Amino acid sequence: MNYEERTRKIGSWLVKLLKRYTPPATMDDETLREEMNLIVGDINKHIPSQFEDVDLNQTLEKIDGHVRALHGGRTWPTIKTFITGTKEAVSEYSRAITAPKVTSNTTLDRSNNIIINRIINGEEIPDYLLDPESPHRQQLIGTGLLSDKDFEKYLAPINR
Repeated sequence: MNYEERTRKIGSWLVKLLKRYTPPATMDDETLREEMNLIVGDINKHIPSQFEDVDLNQTLEKIDGHVRALHGGRTWPTIKTFITGTKEAVSEYSRAITAPKVTSNTTLDRSNNIIINRIINGEEIPDYLLDPESPHRQQLIGTGLLSDKDFEKYLAPINR
């Protein structure tokens, strides 16, 4: 996928996303277009160039979720919100595609890999893993595939 294709795809995705929000009242059409071009450029800059179409689609879906989680208003999210959401989405997606699947035959390793994949994908997890002092949570973090930050999405106000 070349630069123009990526830019077009991100731009199309952005137009659809921004339809859910009210444009800033102080910006005229030309300024709004400039703002969109800046957002597209910043998103593109933070997505690895080796990402293929399928990777880009998955990442844009994750960016959408992060932007909704980070942004609390009904007006357009800020460029900083898009940059932060993009960085988090790329990190999350990159870990998900490199996370090991079951690597041994032990029940504990199999169970840990299932839970790690659930956390990376934002799926439901047992409540005891939300406790920062949980030995099982610490064991999962000890694998190097997760950090305390991965559990934050479960503690967001909407999930409480």
